[in-house]
Amino acid sequence: MTADHAIALHERAIVIDGHSDILIPLADGLFRFRERPNVPAPEQWDGVAPGAKHDQATPYQLSPYAMTFQCMGQYDIPRLREGGVTAQVMAIFIGDEYGGAPLQRALDMARVFHREIDDNTDHVLLATSADDIRRAKAENKTALILSFEGVEPLELNPNLIEIFYRLGLRIVSLTHSRRNHFADGTQLGVRTGGLTRLGRELITRMNELGIVIDLAHLADDGFWEILELSSAPVILSHSNVLRGNNPAYKAPLLAINPATGVSKLQALAANGGVAGVIFWSQPDIDAIVDDIEAMLEQVGDDHVGLGSDFYSLEYAPAGLEDISKLPRLTERLAQRGHSDDAILKLLGGNYMRVFDAVLKG
Repeated sequence: MTADHAIALHERAIVIDGHSDILIPLADGLFRFRERPNVPAPEQWDGVAPGAKHDQATPYQLSPYAMTFQCMGQYDIPRLREGGVTAQVMAIFIGDEYGGAPLQRALDMARVFHREIDDNTDHVLLATSADDIRRAKAENKTALILSFEGVEPLELNPNLIEIFYRLGLRIVSLTHSRRNHFADGTQLGVRTGGLTRLGRELITRMNELGIVIDLAHLADDGFWEILELSSAPVILSHSNVLRGNNPAYKAPLLAINPATGVSKLQALAANGGVAGVIFWSQPDIDAIVDDIEAMLEQVGDDHVGLGSDFYSLEYAPAGLEDISKLPRLTERLAQRGHSDDAILKLLGGNYMRVFDAVLKG
C-alpha cells in the first residue's frame, strides 16, 4: 500500500481516541484549546514542578517535567485537526489535591469543557450520541466526548450521575488507581476487592441512561464483576498487553480468570466491547503497532481501538509524540499488511459500534 493510499484511508476514516487528560491543564488555566502551546523538550527543561506532589499509591510515578506540563502540546484543536481526529474523549479526573471537594472540581472541569466547545464552534462540537460523531465527520469538525476517570465527583450519591449526564457525560470508569465509595482501583499496598453496593447500583443506572462503562484502572474483581452485571457492551479505554516501558501501569489484559479459563481481553470481546491501545510510555510507534497486533491475535479486529492517554513529551513514543501524528499510525498499520477494513475498525469503527449500541443521545 502506498503512502498516498494510507493518507486517503485516514482521511476517510472516523478516527476516535478513547482517552485524554487535557481537561486538567485547561481547567487549571494553563492554556486555551484553540492555542497550540510550544512545550520545551524534556532535555531542555530544568525547572521544578509546582503544586501538589504525585504521591498516591499508583503503579507509576510521574517526573517533575510531566507534572508541570502534563499533556499540553499533545492535544489541542490545531493538533486534533492535523491528526484527522473525528472524536476525542476528554476525561474529568480528580487529583489528590482536590480530594476534599471532588464535586466542585468536576463541575468546574465540565464548565471549562463546555466553554471550549462554545468558543470554538467552527472546529468542535459536543457529542452525546454516535450520530453527533458522524455529524462532526460530515462537517469536518472534532466531536468532544466527556468522560469520568474515577467517580469521586459522585461522592456518596449515585443519583448525581444523572446531573452529569445532562452535562454531556457519556463514558465512565469507576476508579483511577485508588479506592473510592464505588469500587477498588489498581492501587498498590492494599488488598483490593470488587464493587460496593453503590457501585453495583451505578452500573445498573448507567446501563439505563446509556452511558458507556469503561473498565480502565479497575481492580481485577471489579473488572469481572462489571462484565457480569452490565447489560451493554463496555470498553477499556486505555491499556496494553505488552510491556511498554511500564509493565505495572495497567492490569495485564491477558490475565486468565481461573474460574473460566478466559483472559480479560477475551472476556471483554465476548461482551462486545473494545480495548483501546495506550500510547503513553510506549517507546515508539512500532511498539504501539506491536501492541495492536498482539491484541488482534487474541480477539480479532472487531474489539481493538485507540486510547492514546498522552501525558507529557517525556513519556511519548518516538514517531507518535502527539495526536497530530496519528496519520503515521495508519501508514504503519498499512505497511504491516493490515487491510483497509481492519484499519477503519481500529481507527474508530469499533468504538462506533459500541456507541451505536449504548448511547441514546
